[in-house]
Parts: sequence; C-alpha cells; structure tokens
Amino acid sequence: MDRPLTLCDGHVDLVYALQLAGHPSDFRTWDQGPVTPVSLSDGGVGLLVNALYCADVHNGPDTAWSHLAVLMEFAATRLTGLRRVRRAAELEGISGGETATIFLVENGDALLEADIAALERWGVRVVGLTHAGRNRLADGNGVADPGGLTDAGRALLAELAKRGWAVDLAHLAEPGFRQVLESFPGPVFTSHTGLRSFCDRSRNLSPVQIDALAVRGGLIGLSLAPEMLTGSASATLDDVVRQLEWLAARCGTQTLAIGSDYCGFEGVCRGLEDYRAWQRLATELDRRGWPVAAIAGVLGENWLRFYRDLLP
Repeated sequence: MDRPLTLCDGHVDLVYALQLAGHPSDFRTWDQGPVTPVSLSDGGVGLLVNALYCADVHNGPDTAWSHLAVLMEFAATRLTGLRRVRRAAELEGISGGETATIFLVENGDALLEADIAALERWGVRVVGLTHAGRNRLADGNGVADPGGLTDAGRALLAELAKRGWAVDLAHLAEPGFRQVLESFPGPVFTSHTGLRSFCDRSRNLSPVQIDALAVRGGLIGLSLAPEMLTGSASATLDDVVRQLEWLAARCGTQTLAIGSDYCGFEGVCRGLEDYRAWQRLATELDRRGWPVAAIAGVLGENWLRFYRDLLP
C-alpha cells in the first residue's frame, strides 16, 4: 500500500502497565512493551483508547470510586505526550504525528458513587459494566453460571442513555450482554475480544453475539492477545488475518476494528509485536484484495467515526 494509514487502537492497558512496573517518571520516558512513544510515532498512531482498569478486588461502595479517582489522577499526570480528547472536533484532522487519547472505564462498579458529570468533564463517556467477575451492576464473563443486570445496573444504564454514553460489552457475561442490547438505546461495542469460532472460551464472542452487535451497528475490536486468538501463549499475524476475513464475510468491514489489549496480556502475537508492525497487516490484507478504504477502516477510521459520533 502506498497510502500511509492513521492507526487507531480501541483498547490498551497502558495505565495498568505503568502502575504495575512502578514507573517513576512519565510516559515520555517509557521504553517497555509494545506501547511506547517511539512505537506510537513510528507506527503512525493517531488515537489510543486507554482503559482505566478497575480490578474486581476494588468493587464495592467503600473502595470502587476512590480507586477510580486514583487511576484518573495517575493517568492525568503520567500519560504526558498524549493529547487527551474530550470533544468530537478535537478528532478532526487527526494523524499519526501526535497521538491523541480517549479513556474508557473498564468495570463500572465505581459509577454507582461517581460524579458522572465530573467524569464527562474529565473526558470519559464509555464504560464496560464489569470486568471478569461479579459486581453491583452485572456478572462478567468469568463468572460460572452468570446472571444478568442487577437493578442498580439497569438504573445506571438508564442514566447513561440519557447522557449519551456508550457501553463496552467486552467483559459482560451473555445474559447481561443480551439485556444491554435489548434495553440500552445508545452506542454499544466491544473494545477488545476474540471469537469463539476460533477459540472457544466464554471471554470471546459467539456468532450469535457477533450478529446481534452487527445489527446494532456496534464495532467489534479484535484483540491481539494470543489467549483470545488461539487459547495459547502465542499467535501470529496469519491468525489475525484469518479472523478478520471471517468477520468481514459475516458482518462486513464497517463493523471491524482492532482493540489490541496491548500491555494487558502475556505472550506475543508474532508479526504484530507493536504498532510499527501493523503495516504488515495492511500489506497482507491488500495482497488478499481488500479495498484500501476497508483496510483504513479496520486499522483506524472505524474507531474515529465511532468516537466522532459519540463525543459532544
């Protein structure tokens, strides 16, 4: 491909990685893993969606909101060099020259005590109701014999619908997944996922879930985590291509994107170790006859369209 692409990644755990490493400085000096200032610049990444990951151990009225507030403060002070986006106009003309960032809350238990308006002013308008476990809103897809939304979960969804938020379905167990699609009128998507047709585990989307999301116009962010692609410690670029082609045949390229989950998994996706390698994916899709517009959509433009429509 001759045309340089603006890359957009729908889910990274950079905040988690910086905290876990006990990194003493800010992101400008970070040189570990797949998400670094060098890989963003050299890869041409225009937009990075950072997860504010709230582990299940912090669920509950005594700790959830205070923990999320700590994450927000950490992100605000440590992710220097990434331009935080709060409004749709700030996404116009975006390119890989200066990476912008949007934040989503992964595990929304804290929103039962949070000041929602303050979160919006800070720049958050996306929430995944759960992580893997059970919280006060719903059951995650790591819960055995899961139930659906709680009364508190349904009430929160109604409030978020009024405020124009989006819901990330990536970690919801199937009962809650179905209920959100039935009852929540706003934008829905999955920021990072695998496919059960290739790797049969509850964390991944079934064909029925994929079809339901496509009907709603929701984006499906395919993860680069081997545990979701193959169920092992390693995966390859070819695995990603095969799964993208399967999705494209099932629901069209307009619903597809990449939510790498970089910094949030162990193992390696060979051939796509960081953003500098994403051009290989573009080249392979081009070799297989994908239109340039479809390739650009999957690697960035579909996320940009989603967030332009979502943000005020």
